[in-house]
Order: sequence, then C-alpha cells, then structure tokens
Amino acid sequence: MKKLLLAMAATLIAGSAYAADLPNYQENQPAYQAAEPAMTWTGFYAGANIGYNFSGDFDTHIVSTRLNSGSGFSGGVQAGYNMQFNPIVLGIEGSINYGSVTDSFAGARGNYGFNGSLTPRLGYAMGNLMPYVKAGLAVGDVELKASGASASQTRAGWTAGVGAEYMVTPQISVRAEYNYTDYSRTNYTLGLTPASAGYSGSDIKLGVNYHF
Repeated sequence: MKKLLLAMAATLIAGSAYAADLPNYQENQPAYQAAEPAMTWTGFYAGANIGYNFSGDFDTHIVSTRLNSGSGFSGGVQAGYNMQFNPIVLGIEGSINYGSVTDSFAGARGNYGFNGSLTPRLGYAMGNLMPYVKAGLAVGDVELKASGASASQTRAGWTAGVGAEYMVTPQISVRAEYNYTDYSRTNYTLGLTPASAGYSGSDIKLGVNYHF
C-alpha cells in the first residue's frame, strides 16, 4: 500500500512539473472585442451648407425689361430625419438659407434673398454612400426695384433636386446636390409703373451634417 501511495505521489509531482513547463497559449489569445454596429442612415441630423445660384430668372414684366441671368452665392443650415429600410432610405429635411442672387438691367433690379424649403427625400444606401432625390415646398423672398421704388414679397413655390451624401464617420457626413426652384409670377406695386415678377433658378450646394 505504501508503495502504491508513493508511486501516485511521484506521478502527480512529475505531472505538475511537466505542466509548468508547457507554454501558456492562453496569454497569446487576443481579448474579445464586440463587433462594431452596422452602419445605418437612420436618425436625426443637422448641418450647414454653402452654394452658388445661377440661371436666375426673375420673369419680370416692367416696360419690356427682362431680368433673366441672376446669380450669386448662398449659405444656410438644414436639419432632418432619415429612416433606412435596407437599402431604401426615406427622410424629410427642412432648410433655411440666405443668398444674394441679383440681376439688373435698364434701371430695374431683382434680388432673391432669404429662402427655405421642406422636402421629403428618397435615397439608396450603398454602404457609406447614398445618392438621393428630393422634392417639395419652397418659400423665398423676391424683391423688385424699378423707377425709384422697390417692393418685396414672400413667395411659395416648389423645388426639386438630386444629390449624393457620404458618411465619413458614424457621426459626420458630407454631401453635394443640385436643386431647381420655381416661384410663379405675381404683381408688384412700384409707384405708377406696372410690374410683375417671380423667380426660377438653379443652385449647387456643398454641405456637412452631424448625425445624432
């Protein structure tokens, strides 16, 4: 019996010594890291934009005066919400902008200043890139000057555009878009001079958004 116990003790001691000499593979295993969440366009966002307006037509009728080559820079802010249904992205966006889009001829002058829009958006998500189309309500201030008098009206119309947005980080995206906006012509009171005007034109905008 004593010999059996001694043999068992010797076996345990030898086994412990052998196990101590084995390399510790567990130390070399990388720590567990949770998988990063899948990229999504869903959520609220807000940002800013700068742009250039061109081909501005004030559709003026002032004693044969035509103001149809307005241009100028603009800037503003936008905010909206997206909901992604892979790969379709539905959203709505509101914007407020200020521009100095002007044209003048023969003593008459048109100016397109403060403006805003509320537009549903339809996008197609391709990973970090999302091309989209948009269309909706436009509101803008159109001013007309002639014969020493001036008048301004806030007009309602429509706007439509196409663009592409790229997610640089999970919170920051950049985008570029083209828009066309149209306000129908209406009458203005400029002293004794009969006048009417509207506005239609194009713009290209570059923007950046923060996603909450």
